Amino acid sequence: MRRLPDPPELPAGARPPWPPWYAPVALLATFVAITLAAVPVLPLILISGLSETLGAIALLVLALLQDGVFVGAAVLFAAFKRAPRAWHFGIRATPFWPTVGWTLLAFALMLGIEVGTIELFGIDDTDFEQLGELSDLAAIAIAIVAVLLAPVAEEIFFRAFFYRALRTRLRVWSASLITGCVFASVHLQYYSEPVLLLVIAAFGIGQCLLYERTGSLFAVIATHAAFNTVATLGIAPVPALVMGALVLVACVLVARRVGRAPTPMPA
Repeated sequence: MRRLPDPPELPAGARPPWPPWYAPVALLATFVAITLAAVPVLPLILISGLSETLGAIALLVLALLQDGVFVGAAVLFAAFKRAPRAWHFGIRATPFWPTVGWTLLAFALMLGIEVGTIELFGIDDTDFEQLGELSDLAAIAIAIVAVLLAPVAEEIFFRAFFYRALRTRLRVWSASLITGCVFASVHLQYYSEPVLLLVIAAFGIGQCLLYERTGSLFAVIATHAAFNTVATLGIAPVPALVMGALVLVACVLVARRVGRAPTPMPA
């Protein structure tokens, strides 16, 4: 017997009707908006090197600006066609154990790729480890940015919107490959280590496949948060673990709260 489809049944035309060109145009718009939004906080950036407290504040402010623009761009462009619904972005409850199983499998595979690549190429400084010992405030700021803000905002934009827009016309693998490469390209801090960009691209592709399989924004946020939690353990272990646990619990509770809805993915 085949598993029943997600209720209620909807025709293909009822799915998010975002054309593929929305994806690159929205990304370009985010770059422009982030640049303009960062201008008023330039003084804070310039003096952030005077103390770790100012540096932590600057990090949080910039992260809120950037991630807010990502989410705002996704919602704005989605609204050009019709008023977006929460399930258009994968904000919906899905069968619990199958979703957990696919999420754990995706996390294990992507973490294995990262660890294997780092060991193979002998890369020492990954993610935040090069920052050295930080104050409690700075460690908390990094945990908030890396484990909470980045997973939520980046998954809403790159998986729930960017990838979904491409899937209006493209097949799974071509849309995943494009999204993964674009996702890696915006991580400017890794341009000095091209191998790490390949790891991030592979992670982005894996996230697209997980989103395709589950149709759940919470699955990809959970995987992203867990991945960043592991990456942040070397610099802020306690804040990273606490924030990671909170994000994972929130993914489960919020998903149950919003209830079942159709999958945003095309048939």
